[in-house]
Amino acid sequence: MNAFENPTNSSEWSNHYDVTRFEQSGQQSIQMLTRYLGLSRAQELDFVLPSYDPGHRLDMWSKEMNQGSDKGNGLFRDDLLARVLNRSNHLHDPRYAGHQVAVPLPELAWISAATALLNNGMAIDEMGPASSPMEEAVMRSIAQFMGLGEGASGILCHGGTLANLTALLAARQCQAENDEWRDGTSEPYAVLVSEQAHYCVDRAVRVMGWGEQGTIHVPTDDQHRIRPEALKEAFAEAERKGLKVLSVVGSACTTSSGAFDDLNALADFAESKDLWFHVDGAHGAAQVFSKQHSDPLSGLHRADSVAMDFHKMLGVPALCTGLFYRRSEDAYCAFSQRADYLYEKGEQDEWWNLSKRTFECTKRMLSVAVFGIWEQHGPKLWESLVDQLVGNAQTFAANVEKREGWQLFTQPKSNIVCFRSTRWDNSLLRRLMVEHGPHYIVKTEFNGETWLRCTFQNPFTTETVSTSILTRLEALGMEWDSAQNSAQ
Repeated sequence: MNAFENPTNSSEWSNHYDVTRFEQSGQQSIQMLTRYLGLSRAQELDFVLPSYDPGHRLDMWSKEMNQGSDKGNGLFRDDLLARVLNRSNHLHDPRYAGHQVAVPLPELAWISAATALLNNGMAIDEMGPASSPMEEAVMRSIAQFMGLGEGASGILCHGGTLANLTALLAARQCQAENDEWRDGTSEPYAVLVSEQAHYCVDRAVRVMGWGEQGTIHVPTDDQHRIRPEALKEAFAEAERKGLKVLSVVGSACTTSSGAFDDLNALADFAESKDLWFHVDGAHGAAQVFSKQHSDPLSGLHRADSVAMDFHKMLGVPALCTGLFYRRSEDAYCAFSQRADYLYEKGEQDEWWNLSKRTFECTKRMLSVAVFGIWEQHGPKLWESLVDQLVGNAQTFAANVEKREGWQLFTQPKSNIVCFRSTRWDNSLLRRLMVEHGPHYIVKTEFNGETWLRCTFQNPFTTETVSTSILTRLEALGMEWDSAQNSAQ
């Protein structure tokens, strides 16, 4: 009898597929995660971000990894989950106001666990018999809710960077006179985009082989919005240089300050020049679900394509980005190629074979969480989340304005607030906060000047908690001043 006839002979691997072991480890993990969630929510952890030097953290993990395999009987060391929880960034702590990452709805952890266990890759229909039609159904429904029209649909992918690149690939194939996918780039193409846009747009342009000149950064006003007259000037300058502009990209909103371009003005310009209009709404497009905060998205429905992250303001674990098309058939333009070992007939418009519309072949079952929320709640749950997060930002901004010694960059249109101290060096304050905690905030730079930046991702960040950010920064500044005076 060989190993294939009797799998139990391979005990090194077979024990780890044991159903009873799976149940026991699951119960232990649930208890640990539940306790962690409770401690985070109650602000009982010492730091939101445990701050150590990166080299020190690497040495710590390397040392532990090399200690051998005598620390437990399961697939992992018994304390692995505890160490990961202790040393990670604690987003569920209301004192988190850092980068643009969702504070996940806790129940989605079980969906993530189930889809990880199922591991249906979704490249083709037979690899995603449940999740592929779920994705098509929910993307059609959300696209129509967004106002993109009856013929709209989209796909889910891993992140806004990938979604923006895919949209621009579709724009190139749809707008160019030649078959660019088959024959390669035939002309010096370019994209018009805000000088404040996320770097991934420029990166996508370079990946497509258009070089540095392919990204035309359009000047913005003092609120970081594209100036319509500058858009016309940039287009005319591109033509003088012999560039063929294929697309204009609107930011909704910018990553740095949360500014929304005037989407109607951009749509008007795109229509007048017969350009593809793409909206990078990775962060702010989520506000389409809110009656109270959707005004900055006026004109979104006119876009040819829209990127929207479910893993920012909508409580879904990263990564999960929707790329929506006003004309669903445009999605097939991005990747016009045959793969006969996957597709039986080689036809293009097969929604059930998702790899025809995405970079990814194997893809996580992203649709299950999105479908489950939309099926049960429609826009209501997301509306309540967006309203809370943007409301938290507006409350914080109002307190910044009232507090002596602080300056607000602009009134927030989203859940991003940029502000600065007029008394202390702002880079210093940010470093002290990271080193000493307990809050977590980040920073940005405008015209060579450092601004502190909070993204209110946690719905439990009450006014009391957000005000304590300012109080803590002031305390750190005064402690620094005292230490400097003592040293003199």
